[in-house]
Amino acid sequence: MKRSRIQVGFDISKKKLDMCILEPDGQVVVRHRSFANNVAGYQEVKQTLIPILGSETWEGMDLGGESTGYYWLPFFMQLREDTDLVNYDLNTYLLNSRQVRWFKKGYAEDDKTDEKDSFYVTEKLRTQRRKHAWQPDLDWLRLRFYTRYRFHLGQNLTRMKNYFWAHMFLMCNTYSKGKPFSDGLGACGRALVRTYPDWQELQELPIETLIEQLTSWSGGQLPDPAHDAHQLRNIIQQSFPLHPDVCIALHALLTMTIEHIAFIEKQILQVEKWMESEIRLHHPEVLHLIDIKGIGIVFAAGIAAEIGDLERFFHGQKWDCRKKRFRNKNLRDVEDAVAKFAGIWWPRHDSGNFQGQERRMNKNGNHYLRYYLVEAADKLRQYLPEYQAFYQRKYAETKKHQHKRALVLTARKSVGLFVGLLHRKEPYRPQEVHLTA
Repeated sequence: MKRSRIQVGFDISKKKLDMCILEPDGQVVVRHRSFANNVAGYQEVKQTLIPILGSETWEGMDLGGESTGYYWLPFFMQLREDTDLVNYDLNTYLLNSRQVRWFKKGYAEDDKTDEKDSFYVTEKLRTQRRKHAWQPDLDWLRLRFYTRYRFHLGQNLTRMKNYFWAHMFLMCNTYSKGKPFSDGLGACGRALVRTYPDWQELQELPIETLIEQLTSWSGGQLPDPAHDAHQLRNIIQQSFPLHPDVCIALHALLTMTIEHIAFIEKQILQVEKWMESEIRLHHPEVLHLIDIKGIGIVFAAGIAAEIGDLERFFHGQKWDCRKKRFRNKNLRDVEDAVAKFAGIWWPRHDSGNFQGQERRMNKNGNHYLRYYLVEAADKLRQYLPEYQAFYQRKYAETKKHQHKRALVLTARKSVGLFVGLLHRKEPYRPQEVHLTA
C-alpha cells in the first residue's frame, strides 16, 4: 500500500544544489547531499530521485527550493521539461526565501550552513499549506526580463545624470540654476559641453556666432536663441572661473558622461521596442492599459509582467467570515492578493481587547510592481478626474506626509483598475466624477 508523498528540498546557490529528503512524518531519509548546479549535477540528482519516484512506497514526490535570485530557475525548468520525469507524480514548489528564514526562527538557534539550510527548506515544504505547484510561465518571463532591464537602465540613467550635474557644477556653478535651456542635457547643452572645454571662451565669442551655433545645435527648435545666448553669457559671468588644467580634465569627464548617457538612452529605446513587440504578439490585453491616459508602454508592461498570469491568484479558496464557510475567490480577492503581492497593504495589529491605531504599510513584496504602481498612480492623479478627486481627498485627510500617503493610497486604488482590465481584457472606460466645491 502506497504511503503519502515524500518531501525533497534544495538549498540552491550559484555553484551547488544541497539536497535533503524527509518522509511525511519528518523522518530523515537523506540528511544531506550536495550536487553541482549544472547539467552533470542535475543528472546525479535525477539518478537519485528516479528510484524513489518509481518505488511502490510513495504516492509521489514534492520537490521545493528557495527563490534566491535566478539560481533556481535553470534547475526548475530542467525538472519540468525532462521527458524522463513526465510519467512520475512529481510536483515542484517555489518557496519564498524570507518565509523560510522566519520559519527557521521557530526552531532552536542553529548553524547557518548549506547542509542545515537544505533541511529547513525541506521541513518548510513538508509543513506548509499546499498551494499550486510551480509551472514555467515563459511568455510572461520574456516580458519580465525586458521590463526589469528597462527598470535597471532607468536607474542607471538617473545615476549618470546626477553624476553629470554634480561635475557640471564645477564647470559652471550657476548653469543648472539659471536654466538657459529648458533641458540642460538637451541637444544644445550636450553640444556646448563637447565643443568648449573652457566656457570662459564663450565670453569672447561674438554674440552672433553664439546665436548661430545654438540655432544649428537645436535644429531651429529654440523659440528665442538670442535671449538664450545672452542668458548663457550672464550665467557664465556669474560663475566662478576654473583653472585651465582643471577644465581639461573636467571637459573629458563630462564628455564621456554624456556619451554614456546617450548610450543608455539608445538601449532604453531598443528595449521599449522589444517590450512593445512582445505585448502585441503575446499579450494584447496589456494594450488596454496603454490606452489609459498617462500610462505608457513602460508602466503598462511593467505592471502586467510582474503580475503575470492572473489565474494563479484565483487558485485555492477563501474563508468567508460572513457566511462562515470557504468559497471560491472572486476578482476582489484577486485585487487584494495582487496588492499584498506588491507590498501595498497595511496589516492589523490586534491582541485581546487591544486594537492598534497605527497601521504601517508592509513593503515586503515585489518591489518592481510596487514601483510601477506608485509611479503610474502619479500619472493617473494628473490625468484622470476620478483619481485626481481620490488623491485630493486623501491628501486633505492628514497634515503629515500628505503627498506620499495620498499617492500610495491612489496606487492601492489603481490595483483594482489594472487587475480588472487585464482579467476582462477590455478597454478602460472613465467614470464620471462630480467634484464638490
